[in-house]
Amino acid sequence: MKRFTRGTCLAIVLGMTLFLSACRENAISPNRGSSLPGTPSMAAEIPDPVKLKVMLFGERPMDMDRILQKFDQMTHDTLNTALQFEFSPYMENEQKMMLRMSTGEPVDLMFDAPWTKHLFNNVSMGYYQQLDKYFNNDHYPGLKKAFPKEMLDSNKINGHIYTIPLFDAYYDPPVIAIRKDIRESLGMKPLETMDDLTAFYDKVLQQYPDDIPATIGSRGIFRLGLPDAKGHNDIRLAPMMSDSFTGGIPFSVALSKDGKKVIDAATIGDPDSEFADFPAPFNSHDAIYGHFGTRVQFRKYNNLNPLSSEAEIALDIRKAASQADTTLSGIARLRQDLQRVDAHADYEPFLLGSQAQRDMQSASIGTTFWANNSLVIPVTSKNTDRTMKFLDWLFSRQENHDLFELGIEGEHWVKDGEAGYKLTADSPNYRFPGYELTNHSTMSRILTDNDPKTLAYMKWARDNGSYYQLPLSGFIFNSASVATEIAKVKPLMLQASDLLMTGMVKEWKDYAREQNKKWRALGLDTIRQEVVRQVQAYLDAGGK
Repeated sequence: MKRFTRGTCLAIVLGMTLFLSACRENAISPNRGSSLPGTPSMAAEIPDPVKLKVMLFGERPMDMDRILQKFDQMTHDTLNTALQFEFSPYMENEQKMMLRMSTGEPVDLMFDAPWTKHLFNNVSMGYYQQLDKYFNNDHYPGLKKAFPKEMLDSNKINGHIYTIPLFDAYYDPPVIAIRKDIRESLGMKPLETMDDLTAFYDKVLQQYPDDIPATIGSRGIFRLGLPDAKGHNDIRLAPMMSDSFTGGIPFSVALSKDGKKVIDAATIGDPDSEFADFPAPFNSHDAIYGHFGTRVQFRKYNNLNPLSSEAEIALDIRKAASQADTTLSGIARLRQDLQRVDAHADYEPFLLGSQAQRDMQSASIGTTFWANNSLVIPVTSKNTDRTMKFLDWLFSRQENHDLFELGIEGEHWVKDGEAGYKLTADSPNYRFPGYELTNHSTMSRILTDNDPKTLAYMKWARDNGSYYQLPLSGFIFNSASVATEIAKVKPLMLQASDLLMTGMVKEWKDYAREQNKKWRALGLDTIRQEVVRQVQAYLDAGGK
């Protein structure tokens, strides 16, 4: 047996030390870090592993796990972050969200937005973290580039950043997806006006009695018949629940002509006397809320059970002459679904809203310049820095953004020019709700599979010149003082809204008045008084 001397052992130890040192240097150079003078090694920067819990609503994309696997491959040696996505149906997600906020269960990233009627309430209740320090910060270069100051300023609440704003345009126009093939079979030209639309539906009833002219879900025909206040700086309308800017209770607020005094606030089912001092033509209940009567008239065109999700899923897409509850960005995927079962069928858009919008006129869309949708980080999260690092990565490169918004390039989608993309046969395997995580005005690609008219509308919707600013656009209602009353009124109002939006109650006005009395008994007028008080305080402070 060979004997090792003390000198031999020392040589071996020194050799192993040098070897391990070389291995360590090799492990971080050149691919995992920088060895430039003054630059910390990547080995020191790789954080401990963490799992972030993300709450979204809707259906989990079939290939979501493959995208997460790809994300891990791309970021294991940098972010070292795992993502746990929880998808739930919207109403279930809403209930889970509120439960977790009240119990303090940790969530790292969550969807919320003004239209959910929870965002401002939850901020006022202290549920969401202030995120000011993460923006315009050189340690988060992706966020600094993707979210410039003017965008963030338009989305501040009480002077602070609580949300990560998500939008590719300030408005995704609600549309009715019209079956082009059926319209042509009826010998009709493309639909341009509301009269054209009803004529189309009437002909479908006559000539295709087994078909449904306009299939709807629980939102009904979403913006059917809503009043347009363009040219008015003396009123802020809230003709339905999702337009509420007053704690989820849709009060329309009238102002004096000079915009300095609150005249009154009124809502669904209030007597005409509450509207008497409103500016014409909005000085009656029906001038603002009469669209619920229009929905009753359109009920003959709709499917039997719009409030049943099971019945909606069971509908045969080939039997629908139009899909009446979608948006401009949704038409191409609807078309793909339709043509998988009927290769000769096609959709085309009919824009809801005003005729000026259908004609793509400039300054015809009212907006507060708030993002349509947004993300928040609950105060229960213990991983705020890591969550913001993930978002920094997401918005730092087009490749990263495309992965989550569109899926695997060449499989779920293919490029079409610098800013466009097309669908593939495998696109249905990854349909991610971009408006809940990724939508961005410069990074979200345009789906060029769309027909020319839809593409023209998309270009118009992305043009800031297509918008005008709504009065009270910077007003944020603080619900804390009337949280109890809102908690009592809002559930009943939501139930009534579902029936009214779908035209399910023929005597809609009597029903609205009856419900209004119930809301008043639960504190509606207390909320009304607080709305008037807060709006007046906002105006007195120089708000517009």
